[in-house]
Amino acid sequence: MEILQAHWHQIVFAIGVVIMAVRLESEVKNIRKDLNHLTKELERRDTYVETVKQRSELDINTKQITALWQMVNGLRDRFNGKT
Repeated sequence: MEILQAHWHQIVFAIGVVIMAVRLESEVKNIRKDLNHLTKELERRDTYVETVKQRSELDINTKQITALWQMVNGLRDRFNGKT
């Protein structure tokens, strides 16, 4: 009993440290979970942005190819005497 009376503040401090450690561990787990979720969301957005960029480049290429074929067909028609 004398040990408890003499060292009660150290025991309270140790219990407080254990409680804080458990709470901090819980917070770290929650933060890691949130970070993983945000990382996945950013990867999805990056994938979407890349897809949109590639789609626009494909559309530009398609329009350029169409314009080239129209020019070739026009030159062929002129060469063959059609107007």
